Amino acid sequence: MYEPLANDLGTANLLKFLRSAWDCIEKLNDVPNPEPEGISLLEQIKDLVAVTDSIDALATKERRHSLVRLNALSAADLAHLQSVCDSTFKVTQGCIAFVEPLRSTVGDVIRGRERFGNRTTETQLAGQEWYEDTYSALKLRTEVLQMLLSSITLLQHKNNTGTDGNLSTEANDSASTLQYQAALIEPKLRNAGRHGTEELWSALAAAKGVTLQVVPSLNKHFVVGRSVKSFYTGREKQMAKVTAAFADTTYGGQKRFIIYGLGGSGKTELALKYAEDHLQNYWGVFFVDASSRKNASGSYSEIAMIGGVEPNEKAAKNWLATRALPWLLIVDNADDDEVVLDEILPAGTRGCILITSRNPAHMSYGTVGERYLELLPMETEEANDLILKAAEEPSPWAKTVKESASVICHALGYLPLALVHAGKAIFLGLCPWNGYLSYYERQTHRIRRERRLQRDRSLSRNRRRVQEDDDSMNVFSSYEILYQTLESSEEQKFRDATELLQLFSYFHHQNIRVDILVNAAVNPLKEEKAREEETMSDEIQRKIPHSVRQSWSAWLKELLIRMARHLDSPPPLPAALKNPDCLNVASLEDEVNDRLRLALVVLVQRSLIMSQDRVDGRYCMHPLVHKWVRERAGMTTSQQALWCQVSTTVLARSILFPPLGDTEDERSMRRELLPHIISVRSCQNIIRERLAENRNARRAMWPAVYVEFGRHQALESARFSRVYSECGLFQEALHLQSKVRKFAIQALGEGHPLAIRITLFLAGTLYELSRASEATKLQRRMYDVCTESLGQYHPLTLMVTDMLASSLCFLGQWSASISLHQKAIEGLTKVYGEHHVDTLKAIRNLGRVRLRYLEFEKSAELHLVAWEGMKKKLGETHVETLISLEDLAMSRIRLGESQLPECHRMMTFVLEQREIALGKEQPYTLLAICNLGRVKSAMGQSEEAARMMKDAVEIAERNLGENHFGVLAGKTHYAQVLVNQGRYEEAEKIFHTVAGKPQYQQSTDDETGEHPDRLITLWYLTGCLEKQGKFQSALEICQELMESLKKIGGKGLGTKHKFATMVQDEIARIKERMQDKKKASEPDLIVPAEI
Repeated sequence: MYEPLANDLGTANLLKFLRSAWDCIEKLNDVPNPEPEGISLLEQIKDLVAVTDSIDALATKERRHSLVRLNALSAADLAHLQSVCDSTFKVTQGCIAFVEPLRSTVGDVIRGRERFGNRTTETQLAGQEWYEDTYSALKLRTEVLQMLLSSITLLQHKNNTGTDGNLSTEANDSASTLQYQAALIEPKLRNAGRHGTEELWSALAAAKGVTLQVVPSLNKHFVVGRSVKSFYTGREKQMAKVTAAFADTTYGGQKRFIIYGLGGSGKTELALKYAEDHLQNYWGVFFVDASSRKNASGSYSEIAMIGGVEPNEKAAKNWLATRALPWLLIVDNADDDEVVLDEILPAGTRGCILITSRNPAHMSYGTVGERYLELLPMETEEANDLILKAAEEPSPWAKTVKESASVICHALGYLPLALVHAGKAIFLGLCPWNGYLSYYERQTHRIRRERRLQRDRSLSRNRRRVQEDDDSMNVFSSYEILYQTLESSEEQKFRDATELLQLFSYFHHQNIRVDILVNAAVNPLKEEKAREEETMSDEIQRKIPHSVRQSWSAWLKELLIRMARHLDSPPPLPAALKNPDCLNVASLEDEVNDRLRLALVVLVQRSLIMSQDRVDGRYCMHPLVHKWVRERAGMTTSQQALWCQVSTTVLARSILFPPLGDTEDERSMRRELLPHIISVRSCQNIIRERLAENRNARRAMWPAVYVEFGRHQALESARFSRVYSECGLFQEALHLQSKVRKFAIQALGEGHPLAIRITLFLAGTLYELSRASEATKLQRRMYDVCTESLGQYHPLTLMVTDMLASSLCFLGQWSASISLHQKAIEGLTKVYGEHHVDTLKAIRNLGRVRLRYLEFEKSAELHLVAWEGMKKKLGETHVETLISLEDLAMSRIRLGESQLPECHRMMTFVLEQREIALGKEQPYTLLAICNLGRVKSAMGQSEEAARMMKDAVEIAERNLGENHFGVLAGKTHYAQVLVNQGRYEEAEKIFHTVAGKPQYQQSTDDETGEHPDRLITLWYLTGCLEKQGKFQSALEICQELMESLKKIGGKGLGTKHKFATMVQDEIARIKERMQDKKKASEPDLIVPAEI
């Protein structure tokens, strides 16, 4: 008899309390909508009853059948059993301490609910400290009792052996189960806090003692084809997930885990490493090559021979399914569409299966742990260690070697297979560490070139050289096989997938959005509809007085342009984006979306692309795959040029011409296009160079004619320039717009609306680059052209009028600016109405002129009208609405301290929205930071204002240049904040730097170099000097101001400005102070008024 089991284990007493608690909790839950916490507590009680009942039944059987002898145990085994039983008794007593009060506590909850009706905070289980404490304690103790039950069961069967002399199936299973349970409970005890009591740790020690006494039988079969590479490195986190999944003892079915990811990411290596590290846990480890149906059948035939059954797949699966011993099956490279996992996996509930695949759809086959693992490129440190070990680099590694290794890892995208090949090349002496990337490029281009020559000339090649090339290209060989299967298929989704892969290879490899492709398909329809609607309605025509009739020559030119547009060959596009059935926008959008989704699934299933964001439809490619698609050995330069042009066309067509595409979502989408545009333009330049080299190499007899910049290129450049401009890259935008304008004027004439619009676009870019003088000249010319060809009240003329007025305001010609703004507002109100966006913009611009006139109340009133109208028409977060709100805040800042809190709220909102929409370094975001700083300074928060303005000015100077007018203005206001802080010397230095005339040369309308912003700087400098007692210098600055005011504004109007009176008063005040010897020796703490 097992004497220890004959003793009282405390199970009967515990069961009595458990059944009482069970009844009480069932009553608590006997309501229409029981609490989830009540249900969970009842289930926990049931689990505890089940394990306690099993232990009690085992002990009762031993006590009642004393004549029945179980296999005799040694003295050591009995000692272990005694330890387990002692622990069992202590744990059951610990359970009683938590279960016994349950009946009373739950009863109080029931009575409370009966008394107060609906559940209150006091009668809800959720959040109750006693509930959380009891539930956690019982859950942990239930798992410990299950472990102790397994210990007893193992001791019962430890002497049972099979025909081979090893442990019987039951004993081996029990030993493995106990090991898993102990491994899972130990970390839980560490994190259990006060619930990890001494008796529970003692129970764990007793169970571990049994596992040491009874060791599972050793592995008998290990058939995996190859061993893990000796320099295997890293992947500890991923290995832990695989290990934890197969250690799960709660799942009763076949345990399956999926590792999926890019080809070359190390999926097979991780699976083999797991098999080697956990060899002792499995009676057999087997391997199936699932790269094809034929290979899978061959692998199963080998397994069948090991099992001594018929050498076929069916027999092997049946043999595995009937093995009670633990076995592991690695199903490797399950990528092919023809390989259906359901058909190649053994049936039944036994065994562990580790599947590797490129296809993320296979994750649904996982059953244990986290079920699947996406194996991404390696972490930086792991990758560095791997390449250094693969190259057999002696340690300790030199700093220069580690730096070179890091550069290589980054260039190869941290892909393990590529890193191993790089290390091998360096180890063999084919190149040094710092020369590998150049070597890699040379090898790739040589192989492409020679394979192309071999194809074209049918040259035979040395077999050894072919093998060397295959080794060099081995990183991409699996991708090439996948590509060829796509290319050879006649199914539409596979053809579309092939085209999308080529398309994406010229985009940036990250953040490839589906809506880019959809927009490229439907935008031409939207623009065509807009062109049809652009022809002014009869109602608007009637509102335009003295409209100019279109001349016969202009009418004929327009007709020819439309004919050319229809006769022109369409640009190349992927088939999925074409519209052969002439569908409308909505139908085409649905059609394209459906077709793209099917093609994208094909690519994702092969890990040729990866899903970056399923909700938003964003995808990415590994950098090596991205490069490989462009540089495939079979790809000619002409084919590269074609697909690069297709990618360029798709990106360009995803960008609408103004005024379309003005919603915030569309603006956000365009900003995300920038990396893709940069990528395709970079590829274009490379391909042009290659084509030029090819032409020179051919030495053709007749020179070829190449169109460098035609209609399609002009349209693409115009669209791309919109993105560059909205991203603050004005120099790039200027380059493209200049080329487009030149082409448009040559092809259409200066007076054509398209030529006028691109000229205005160009003028706006020049303005952003502080080249206001050039911008104004272009606008003046367009004003004259529009007035002559369209009439002064045509909508386009009115738009030009308002833009010219804004430029004149910036140059200080405020009188002319007000006249033109008023004219534009009057005309736009007649044509469109007072609530139209263009009318509201003109009102806002007039408010800016009033601000320059120091008419703060009038300015604020106009900006309020513009902001409220914009908010109603466009929404409060639209870019134009935010500009209007910013102008309103900066006009109200001069209306007194009572306005400052509201101004602060306005500017805070503007800044938050711009940071979200534009990013933290976009020029308009930096402007909002500076304006918010000005508000904070006015509120007495000068320290915070100075900090944020200093950072913003430094970023703006770095991105825009030190002479940009926005940078100069930002420095002026930052220096004024320093003055408010008493940091006079710093402020004076900045003022003197900013006030230099040459910096404003490009922002003036003449050669005087006088600009309103410079005069404001001089005015603030005057106050800074006075605060330091430098009255003579301040007087000289004021006198310089008066001379400058005579030159600004045109026709001497500057001296009539209110500011001139302020300067004259300041001169008189300084002179008076200088005459008083006492006052002349003291600083003047009164700051001149802000303007």
